Amino acid sequence: MMSKGNRLLPQSSKNGFALIEVLVGLAVLSIALLAGLRAIANGADTQLAVSQRTMALWSADNVLMDLRMSRGWPDLGTSSFSCPQATNVFVCQRKVITTPNPAFRRIEITVYLSSQAGADVASGPRLAWLTTVVSNPSGGVM
Repeated sequence: MMSKGNRLLPQSSKNGFALIEVLVGLAVLSIALLAGLRAIANGADTQLAVSQRTMALWSADNVLMDLRMSRGWPDLGTSSFSCPQATNVFVCQRKVITTPNPAFRRIEITVYLSSQAGADVASGPRLAWLTTVVSNPSGGVM
């Protein structure tokens, strides 16, 4: 007991926090800050993925537009080639397939990220996929 003048005060009436209370408060605060940082990091990852998929879709659309503008009759089969867009290096895979009508061919463009090994080697998930049908320009079909 402490004395204050002529009165005795109990020890429990001191102002302030105990060390354990401060440590618990710091633990709760650190958990909340870590959760906030994780949410910010997830948002940044999502933004990067959306940006890559948008650029991949533009690359696929460019390949199809080039084909339409050339008015060529593509050969059947699958081919892979580099199709960069902005700072991203993508690999486009073009698959030309027959249709029930021989005057038309179906073309599928699939876009992947380029692997580190080579520019024409795809890696990772499919980022974009577009399909179109082209007509044979010499077959009388417009």
